[in-house]
Amino acid sequence: MLKVVIDTNVLIDASEDYYRYANRILDLVIANQIMAYANRATLNENKFLARRKISDEGYLKKLEYFFEVVQPVATGEKLRIVEDPEDDKILESAVASGADYLITSDLHLLKLEKYHGVRIVRPAEFWSIWEDEGEGWVNWLSNFIK
Repeated sequence: MLKVVIDTNVLIDASEDYYRYANRILDLVIANQIMAYANRATLNENKFLARRKISDEGYLKKLEYFFEVVQPVATGEKLRIVEDPEDDKILESAVASGADYLITSDLHLLKLEKYHGVRIVRPAEFWSIWEDEGEGWVNWLSNFIK
């Protein structure tokens, strides 16, 4: 099963449209088709910013389900890699969890492309990879058609 870390900006972007790639990725996590990881600092940031920036009650409920299935990860050494020091904690989660992908829209992180075996990609790129592996649309749609 693929392991991912999802940046806060992706969670916020997903609230704009239920058919966005970011939102589909959350569906995959909730349906246990991929595993999401986050450290405590990132989860706290996610929850705080979601309450401040999102007004869609249905989407906030979906995020509650998402937060319940995110696997906590303890991060070890503090990284000082990214130009924006706030972005280091998301990278720490990705490295500590052994994630396959860090999904983000943050340009500071995207510039790295890969770090310690973790590919850093935009939501659309991750979705394309998911589809190419033969999972994609069929599995995502199966969450809704039962």
